Amino acid sequence: MSQLYLKFKNLIDFIRFITFSPAPFTHYINLDGHNIYFIQIAGLGERILYYVELDDKIEENYIIYNRFRDTLSFSSKLESDGQSVSIPILEVSKTNIFLDYPPK
Repeated sequence: MSQLYLKFKNLIDFIRFITFSPAPFTHYINLDGHNIYFIQIAGLGERILYYVELDDKIEENYIIYNRFRDTLSFSSKLESDGQSVSIPILEVSKTNIFLDYPPK
């Protein structure tokens, strides 16, 4: 199974993309000082890694995306609001997904 990757230019585009997932969440890992937020989707014979790299780590546990205002905020607790999606950040301690990171 081959793995492809897609790097988003900024966090809001990445979040817009994953909010259409049936279970929106993101993984987080720090690799050699790089703060990486990612999801992986398996398809027909391949895996696609979608990610964004940020200068700073998001300290809160949730990214809150307001679909009507197209804005992001961050929270340490789950929020329920009809206009927003709370996206959990799941911190990964170890993975082999980024064996060839950074991509060439």
